[in-house]
Amino acid sequence: YSSYLGGTDLEAGKAIAADDAGNAYLTGYTRSPTNFPTTPATAYQTANVGGYIDAFFSKLSTTGGGLLYSTYFGGSASPYNTPIDVGQGIAIDASGHAYLTGFTESSNFPTKNAKQPASGGFTDAWIARFDPTLSGNASLIYSTYLGGSDGDLGYGIAVDASGRVYVVGHTISTDFPTRDPLQANNNGSVDVFITALNASASDYVYSTYLGGDDDEEGYGIAVDQEGNAYLTGYAGPNFPLQNPLQAANAGNVDAFVAKITQDASPPPTPTGTPHTATPTGTATHTPTSTPTPTAPPVP
Repeated sequence: YSSYLGGTDLEAGKAIAADDAGNAYLTGYTRSPTNFPTTPATAYQTANVGGYIDAFFSKLSTTGGGLLYSTYFGGSASPYNTPIDVGQGIAIDASGHAYLTGFTESSNFPTKNAKQPASGGFTDAWIARFDPTLSGNASLIYSTYLGGSDGDLGYGIAVDASGRVYVVGHTISTDFPTRDPLQANNNGSVDVFITALNASASDYVYSTYLGGDDDEEGYGIAVDQEGNAYLTGYAGPNFPLQNPLQAANAGNVDAFVAKITQDASPPPTPTGTPHTATPTGTATHTPTSTPTPTAPPVP
């Protein structure tokens, strides 16, 4: 099958997952104020509540012809501007629950059973868990902010068999929430973060920065049966390395791959030559002093 999914304004899908039955789960963003396709009887939010852009979460049937669950997801207030709420990553568990991450400028983004119930300031990452077999408020199992006082963006998410959730993104905050960190401080203007939460999202399993003195951004994550997390993104020449396949940066900005275990480990030792050049070329979406994105996004 192949289908549009949208209202009368602007939409983009950002991430998708599928269950064993072939149902598709997706997230992204919508600027349509009231007519993005939702399931009115079961949606957590049936319309944009006043923000500029809202995230969405939709579940489609195996044929693509049925909308099993679909909702707006966003807030309406921001100290900076009309807020933007974006869904960037999605994962599902064996029971069909969906786990989402993204970023928000809303000071009243929907939270429930939250580890961090209030915005840290500026732009925050967010993490949410939905049960699309339930309706309305009950369909949102938990939702929490994740961030410090500056810019924090969630991009990738994974869930293990125990329901622990793992999120990767990047931050310019110097006070991003950490727990048993491999790296306790932001080493550059932009660092990767990886955060693991327990099954109820009531506490962190661990949370850490990961980066050198250049700019690094995290985009993708996977987790194995033992709870080891695998992440990727881009990094400059002084990214922390340990047991590397490639021990030196080959150009201005390289991809990176890292594995982080559940066990506490000493921080990787930065290698290579310090470098302060700003990433160029195809590397984009670096958080700055302006919330990201700052203009209407283009799919």
